[in-house]
Amino acid sequence: MASIRLRDPVHNFIRFDAEEVKLINLDVLQRLRGIKQLAMASLVYPGALHTRFDHTLGVAHVAGQMAEELSLEGEERALVRLASLLHDIGHGPFSHVSEYALERFADRSSIPKALKKEKIHEIITGHLIREHHTIVHRLGQERCNQIATLLAVGSGDPILKSVVSGPLDADKQDYLLRDSLYAGVNYGVFDIHQLQRSLLCETLESQRELVIRADGVHAVEQFVLAKYYLTTMVYRHKVRLISDQMIVRAIILGIEKDKNRDLQRLYTFKPSPAFYDNFLKWNDARFLLKFGADGKRNAKCSELLKRLTDRPLQILAEI
Repeated sequence: MASIRLRDPVHNFIRFDAEEVKLINLDVLQRLRGIKQLAMASLVYPGALHTRFDHTLGVAHVAGQMAEELSLEGEERALVRLASLLHDIGHGPFSHVSEYALERFADRSSIPKALKKEKIHEIITGHLIREHHTIVHRLGQERCNQIATLLAVGSGDPILKSVVSGPLDADKQDYLLRDSLYAGVNYGVFDIHQLQRSLLCETLESQRELVIRADGVHAVEQFVLAKYYLTTMVYRHKVRLISDQMIVRAIILGIEKDKNRDLQRLYTFKPSPAFYDNFLKWNDARFLLKFGADGKRNAKCSELLKRLTDRPLQILAEI
């Protein structure tokens, strides 16, 4: 399969080599097309309908830009780009909203001691990278283990971890610009190219670290302020917070009051093949259809989700 060039609304043309294209086309990544980046934020920002898939492609591109600026070449550049493509595959319906339910209902007694401090979606991501048969087939077991380790605790010099997960990582650089664009606001806008030019690879105590150039402080300040303003004005907008909590509440009521078995299987985490196979079948649309529109009559979960999709967001006292 040949390399491809895609037109991205944030970064213009972005390129992926043949190996990356094969990974992108796997069902485990294509699933992210059905998971919105900002859950139900479109209730207040109608354009905020972009997905985890869009974001994933953007993060890989930005990671490649950072690698070039920091003189990371060959295997290291390939590693950070592949890790960026896989960093979100453990997300459930409505992205971060699912994390609350996963943490609440997880069977932590079944989690290996080495993983007990990790968040559930991080455990799911790591497992899928190491064990999902199509990913392992494409990348090989050794590289999969290396990518999972890099995302979890770091692999190789610290600079590699800083590119994929850190204060100035590719993930944040993409989602600030992407979420601003689709929400139709300018709060998260910053000069990404100047920020990247402000980063430097320095060897400290025999390890390469990501540092900021002396003349790059203002670019980093702009980035930090962009994150602050977007968090305040979009991520923590009252309607966004209300809609997130309505979904969380619907899941809790569905499991604890309605005794919905499908919800229980989806959010009661156990590190078993059955859990992972079922988890990968769900996205936002299936969730709303199954537990909302087609939900059981008089079920509290269904009632709350219908209120969410119809947009009367007040939560009744008796629910």
